[in-house]
Amino acid sequence: MGTIEIPYQHKDILFKSLTEIFANRALNFYDINTAPIVRAEPANLPTIKVQQRTMDFVFYLADDSYLHLEFQSSQGLKELGRFLEYDVALYRKRGKRIHTYVVYTADITQAAEILDCGSIEYRARAIYMDGYDGDSILKTLREKILRGDPLDELDQLKLAFLPLMKSSKSKAERTIEAVELASNIRDETQKTFLMGCVIAISDNFIDQKYVRKILEVLKMSKVLRALEEEAKDEGRKEGRKEGRTEGRKEGRTEGRKEALKTMARKLLLKGMTIDEVTEITGLSKEEIQSLA
Repeated sequence: MGTIEIPYQHKDILFKSLTEIFANRALNFYDINTAPIVRAEPANLPTIKVQQRTMDFVFYLADDSYLHLEFQSSQGLKELGRFLEYDVALYRKRGKRIHTYVVYTADITQAAEILDCGSIEYRARAIYMDGYDGDSILKTLREKILRGDPLDELDQLKLAFLPLMKSSKSKAERTIEAVELASNIRDETQKTFLMGCVIAISDNFIDQKYVRKILEVLKMSKVLRALEEEAKDEGRKEGRKEGRTEGRKEGRTEGRKEALKTMARKLLLKGMTIDEVTEITGLSKEEIQSLA
């Protein structure tokens, strides 16, 4: 699956968007029946990788357990085996109960939920988005946002999951529409986090031809700048935690540099030229060539 990264950010920065949108909420509207979410956590721990791929999202829950959430446009026992490996790695790392749900895009209406390994029977509960009318929901949300009405919790969840719902448009096209719609939200903080959330959830379904469109919407809405400031804040917080000036500088510089390199690799895989990646990331041609 392809991925898209926001300039100046690694996907981890978007976890703050997910935490802001989902914190203190249960996702029972989508039949994800767990305790309320406390926060999103990094899913790219070194031990939680299978063939260079990582879990989509991990949330720490109010009952001291974890929600492992995957977003899929394909299904099969091979995928369940991958999710099982993720959960084993997460359990070894945290030693907590794990609830795994797989959210399938609207074109998938039936998927295996159980992987029978003999003495081990693994279950990943399937959530199907084909029952949600994305066109109707988009129309309602658009009217509300353009009127300047505030979005309630359910509205925000609908907007976040909109690209996965049943639609007359492709998933990538609907993602663009959802991001553009979110860019019209008047509350700057809510706009920033909702745009980040839509992109984070839709990350697996955005192909190369839509990458530049996403970046242009982000630039025009000034969300890139807001997210860059979030990254700097994270660096400062990390530096203060270390309690040393050196720690603050290294936290900001190294964190931002690694985020840029990660993003550059993804854009190169999307087919962008070295010159294009240089313009977007600010990295030198030599640095980008070393990543190719």
